[in-house]
Amino acid sequence: MAVTDEQHAMSWERQQAELWDRIFQVTNDVVVLADGLEGTSGSAVVQREMVQSAMAVGVHLVRANAADTALAFREHLHDARMQAVETDYWLRMAYVLQQGEDVQRDLTSVISQYTAIVDLLQKFLRHARMEKDVVAKHSKGPKVTG
Repeated sequence: MAVTDEQHAMSWERQQAELWDRIFQVTNDVVVLADGLEGTSGSAVVQREMVQSAMAVGVHLVRANAADTALAFREHLHDARMQAVETDYWLRMAYVLQQGEDVQRDLTSVISQYTAIVDLLQKFLRHARMEKDVVAKHSKGPKVTG
């Protein structure tokens, strides 16, 4: 059975909603983790950069959703992916600096989440490159349910 355009669009809409949910949750997790890091040498830099790059992922997704052109949409998706990669780096650096098992376990969990987010952003980027009228179809932002 062939997938219709409507089914395809609904699939990507679900994936976009999943991405938004993951970004909001994992950004919160990063902020909580950063607040709990012990004050080792360099930890202040790691904390600041980790939170800043995590928040930038969401900012670039918001900008993608506000884009007027397909090119701007794709550029912001790319920037969101790059910020997610950078956040992963800072999380891994925090893991190296922290010696507590509880903190390392929490960091491992968030690192796994970022690996999944980077993969999802990469898939979304590939989709955005092939999708006709990508801005009209995907620049709706997160669906807020109450």
